[in-house]
Amino acid sequence: MDFELTDEQKARRKEFFDICRELEKKKPPNLVGLETIYDHDECWEFHLHCAKQFAQKGWLSLAWPPEYGGTGNMMDRVLFAEARGYHGIPGVDVFGVGMLAPTLIQAGNEEVKKEFLPPIARAEIMWCELWSEPNAGSDLAALSTTAIRRGDEYIINGQKTWNTGAHRADWGFGVFKTDLTARKHHNLTFILLDMKTPGITVKPIPYMDGGRPFCEVYFDDVRVPAKNIVGQENEGWAVVNTLAGFERSSLTEIMSLVRALEDLVKFCNETKRNGQPLSKDPVIRNRIAQLACELEAARALAYRVADLQNRNEMALMDASAVKIFSSELAERFVFTVTDILGPYGQVKLSRWAPMGGAWEKMYQGCFVTTISMGTNEIQRNIIAWYGLGLPRMK
Repeated sequence: MDFELTDEQKARRKEFFDICRELEKKKPPNLVGLETIYDHDECWEFHLHCAKQFAQKGWLSLAWPPEYGGTGNMMDRVLFAEARGYHGIPGVDVFGVGMLAPTLIQAGNEEVKKEFLPPIARAEIMWCELWSEPNAGSDLAALSTTAIRRGDEYIINGQKTWNTGAHRADWGFGVFKTDLTARKHHNLTFILLDMKTPGITVKPIPYMDGGRPFCEVYFDDVRVPAKNIVGQENEGWAVVNTLAGFERSSLTEIMSLVRALEDLVKFCNETKRNGQPLSKDPVIRNRIAQLACELEAARALAYRVADLQNRNEMALMDASAVKIFSSELAERFVFTVTDILGPYGQVKLSRWAPMGGAWEKMYQGCFVTTISMGTNEIQRNIIAWYGLGLPRMK
């Protein structure tokens, strides 16, 4: 692909960055990473405020087909993700805009598209993902929550877990077992459901630090209209694989690390230890240079995934590769910064906390992306099986 931007793309990129720069001035100080938008009311309200701002500009439907309100193209989406990541701005529902909308465009029927795409573009509905279960995480196809067809409804019973932001969401999308006798991978259906439906109970899972971004969701005879399926009944696994590619491009997270690297360099230039700026320490210089090189590699991978998506040529293994590399880079990045900060890196909400105390929070949660969206071990299996054609162990 050609990495050089056209003059039009440069102007568009500047527009995205200018708007996000202004929004950053209003960002709550305790908004550190995606998950905190679900923890604090002020962070959630800021997320909704940004979403409305972006919706008015048509930026939540970038690269959609025009008949569903789409504007711009895939490169616009890439540049917009860069701007939001760099300035740490929410406002794009990672589940509704980032995952479900492109999945509906590819796999949904016309009725479903016309019903659900417009409110996503207008930021009227926020979504959650009803995926993992207590005994079906990495092996999602082993799930046991059932959705049994009764006339023009599905009756759902069971439990989902690790559902990010389910306590904030208006609607959820999930995959459920709809055939109790069919073989694995051929017995699942992708269903959309209103989270206010009677029979749904949402219980946040508390973190050790008091955060509650994740939830458990229980279903007790929950009735969902049969028309709310995406794709065909019992062919939901194909829809899951379609969504997975949109879930793993990681450019927003990569750009947040680019900004963090700039902040780290500034800190090292301004902070002295033993009478010398940290930036004079050859070990620190070497470690920061290594991070900078790896960040550029991750950014190039993310651009490549976006380019493949734009040409409808992306395979599962391509998304898996960037997900592995970027998530493990993020973990290495946080460990390196914490080492450089020393004991002060463990401090938050204090004048002694370097760089606003963000790294204490990031250290506790940096492992999450190596597990979420399919563990990195599973991603390596996907690359081996589907990318390299290696045999499965028996």
